[in-house]
Amino acid sequence: MRLKVTSGVAGTSGIQLTNVTSATTTTTGNGKGLSVDANGNIILTPVVNTTPTITNIYTSDGNLSANRTVTLSNNNLNFNSASAGGNLFINGSTGNVGIGNTTPASKLDVSGILKANQVVFTSSLADGQTFPSYLDRNDKCVVAGIGKNIGTGTGYINTRMLNFFDFPASNLDIKSSFLLGIEDRNNFGRFRMAGETGGTTNFIVLDKTQIELFKVFDDGNNNTVLTLPKANSYLGIGTTTFVDGLDTYRLSVKGAIRADRVRVYTTWADYVFNEEYNLPSLEDVEQQIKENGHLKDIPSAKEVEVNGIELGEMNKLLLQKVEELTLYMIEMKKEINVLKNELKK
Repeated sequence: MRLKVTSGVAGTSGIQLTNVTSATTTTTGNGKGLSVDANGNIILTPVVNTTPTITNIYTSDGNLSANRTVTLSNNNLNFNSASAGGNLFINGSTGNVGIGNTTPASKLDVSGILKANQVVFTSSLADGQTFPSYLDRNDKCVVAGIGKNIGTGTGYINTRMLNFFDFPASNLDIKSSFLLGIEDRNNFGRFRMAGETGGTTNFIVLDKTQIELFKVFDDGNNNTVLTLPKANSYLGIGTTTFVDGLDTYRLSVKGAIRADRVRVYTTWADYVFNEEYNLPSLEDVEQQIKENGHLKDIPSAKEVEVNGIELGEMNKLLLQKVEELTLYMIEMKKEINVLKNELKK
């Protein structure tokens, strides 16, 4: 049937053309069309489509033929999964993007773990947590991890080379705390900065074998200790030189040192009071001064200027001279008493 005219029944009346073929090769730019020629003939005009078909990508796969811009016009765009909250949300007014939430407070607001191959960001946990182990706690409390994976299994799921932990108060930790740690690629710790809420502070630098090189510890009561635990450790203030002549010093300071007290461990000069001690005569002392310009065993001014002095050793030498003077005074006292007794006769 080429032409069918139905009765005037509501919803069915009209003209229906079936199996109509085109009598011309003329095309239009708007697809197939129905037109009437100059002789009053009704013509179905085909079209040759030279552009790829753009399918409905909401219900099926499709390819864009060009760039497209979506203007939200203050309307939000929400890509929801089966779970509530939205997987991807774009606020049409602010342009803020939320992942896992529909109220993004910044340009990118993520609720949950944000993870890339070498970056992990998670949210902090509230106090009162229960963890089955310290390794499980570490996995769940890395709020930022950056760098290469350095281990596998529990304790290394979210950790990287640089990690910032936010530990809540839990069954494992009475106080909440933080820890900033840096590991090398051999999973050896090289840096630690940790602090308890209202408690201790730790700052540690370690070597490649996990031996502490430098440590500052505060017990939370204003008692702070700085240590260089490694055997071959040196501390320089204003200098990197620790060798002076044949001596090597653990602490080297270029500049003045001020302190309320200094304790030096050294030998002492009580040997002067031993009976076998050879006390120089005053004549010998006088001759020494004339020839050398300084006391015996005491360095000259020039030597001190060039080499400095050993504080402990110099105190011992000065005590030696004081003790020698004491012996001279005792001997002189005896001689004076003898003279006094002779004058009384």
